Amino acid sequence: MNAKTKIASAIPATTLDVVIPTSVKDAAYKFAKTGETSATIARYVMDNDASFPDEVSKELKADLNAGFMLRATELWGDEFYKIGDGGTYIPLGNSIVLKNETPQGSIRVGLSYCFAMSQQEFGQLKNKDPQLHGIVKPMRDKFSKYSHNNITALKLAARSLLNDGKSKARTGNKNFVDALIEMFITFDKRVLNAEARTDATASALNYRMAKDAFWTAYNKK
Repeated sequence: MNAKTKIASAIPATTLDVVIPTSVKDAAYKFAKTGETSATIARYVMDNDASFPDEVSKELKADLNAGFMLRATELWGDEFYKIGDGGTYIPLGNSIVLKNETPQGSIRVGLSYCFAMSQQEFGQLKNKDPQLHGIVKPMRDKFSKYSHNNITALKLAARSLLNDGKSKARTGNKNFVDALIEMFITFDKRVLNAEARTDATASALNYRMAKDAFWTAYNKK
């Protein structure tokens, strides 16, 4: 068995046409294209949300997760179950393996089902239906990790764009006042973005007053 066959057997069939290179040269080409695609997507997200990548608003995260969920469902499929004696859940197979044919008398449990319930409903499920909770929880946990990893990668692509062309040369350590000034410059922007998103905890006026009070106290001789 050659290396390509070993790799192919470990990757879901839905990704084979895109992922598997034909040579190291082809791998490098595909990798370069992936980076360009990531940069384009990161730019689009930043154009639609000025606070990204410094912050991920609730609204932005919901939109991102909706897209991540579409892809995750393509990769993982949904699970079919039937209710047996005593309310037990008997697995009937995965939608990908079954080519999306629904077994008679089955219920379909996928990401859309798992996340249709609120956090409160999910918490109550542990007592109301422990077996279903045991099915739903791994799916929710798996997707949460998948979402986190994708958002982290998207932030990295966005920060690479923001840092593009900036000198990487090391400078001397900033003194403490310079560090404070830089911190306030960052938060000057963040408070405006947060207030624009109607974040109830953000107030540009109160921030400005607190900032002035800080410098007055700090510069007091």
